[in-house]
Amino acid sequence: MPTDAIRELIDRFAVTDVLSTYARLVDERDFAAVGALFTDDCVAEYGVRESDVLRSSAAVTDWLATQLADGTATSHHLSNVTVAFPDADHAETTSYVHAWHGVAGADVDPVVLARYVDRFERTPTGWRIAHRRMFAHGLIGFPDGVIRPLVRREPAAVADGGS
Repeated sequence: MPTDAIRELIDRFAVTDVLSTYARLVDERDFAAVGALFTDDCVAEYGVRESDVLRSSAAVTDWLATQLADGTATSHHLSNVTVAFPDADHAETTSYVHAWHGVAGADVDPVVLARYVDRFERTPTGWRIAHRRMFAHGLIGFPDGVIRPLVRREPAAVADGGS
């Protein structure tokens, strides 16, 4: 097997591991460790409000701590992960997220069904998220309009089959 292919497999695993580690650390409330998964100068777009667009790893740490300050239990699940390497030191990923939030006293436990679209950079400390955009597939128990909706293609017109 060529060396480039082995390196890409190792990098693919390392990038995917960052995504899985992110989900685990958010659920464990280790927000400082979550911030360390991002580049210092990252951009993370978690919502449509200006306050939900974060411009540093420290801002990611602070934002998560604020968003989940009420002790909300969470369970983040990532799937459908795709990884592409435009070059040896950058990766582009798409992953689906199902994030359950257990909120005491809520009529319904809020759930985010979304997609993370990330750009990674290789750093001296490993792969880190440089840019994250979150797109909502659907929200349960969250107000509409807080997360950028996923833009969907219009269905193709069905050709008239003469019926």
